[in-house]
Amino acid sequence: MKKNLIFEIDSAIIAQTDKCKVCHRCLTDRSFQLCKIDYLAADGAVLFVSGEQCINCDYRVSFGGGSVCSCPIRKEIMKKYKL
Repeated sequence: MKKNLIFEIDSAIIAQTDKCKVCHRCLTDRSFQLCKIDYLAADGAVLFVSGEQCINCDYRVSFGGGSVCSCPIRKEIMKKYKL
C-alpha cells in the first residue's frame, strides 16, 4: 500500500475492500469526504450513512429509507478513529 496514509488501517482490511471504485482515496487524499455517519447500531457494527459520495459506492446497501455502509475500511475508520 502507499506510504503517507491518512489513517493506519491493517493491510488485510484494505485487501478485503476490493470493490472500491475510488481506489481507497479515503486513505490517501485529505480532501476526500467520507460518507457521513447518521447513526450507529449494534455497538458500531452497523453504520447508517448518507452523503453524495455514498450514492455510487458498491459498499452502500439500501435499507428501509436509508443506507448502510458495508465498507471494511470505513467501518475500521469509525471503530479506530471515531470518524
